[in-house]
Amino acid sequence: KTFICVYPVYINSKKTLAEGRRIPTEKAVENPSCAEIRDVLTAAGLNVYVENKMHPREWNRDVQFRGRVRVQLKQEDGSLCQDKFSSRKDVMFYVAEMIPKLKTRTQKSGGGDTSSQQGEGGKKSKKKKK
Repeated sequence: KTFICVYPVYINSKKTLAEGRRIPTEKAVENPSCAEIRDVLTAAGLNVYVENKMHPREWNRDVQFRGRVRVQLKQEDGSLCQDKFSSRKDVMFYVAEMIPKLKTRTQKSGGGDTSSQQGEGGKKSKKKKK
């Protein structure tokens, strides 16, 4: 197994642990998308591809919640692709840290904390066509 799966649910601050979140809320991101996870990890130089799969605990069938990112952590011979990503937790923490810094996020929130921007939550249909 050289690839691991990362579902957006794992790093979603809006989810509970029972709903599939895997990192602490204070480190998690509000409603991350597969595209954002992919962009961050591709920029980090990892081998990444997106699959059109659903997390089993994701009841919302909406496009923005759909998808799963496969990340290559290890080479065929078992050596790490990048030393800083030795486990799936490393990848999740890194993604959760970098997504708020993405241009698409910073422009929208105006540099403030994303949790304080609760008022404009109505228009969130970012459907990326590939």
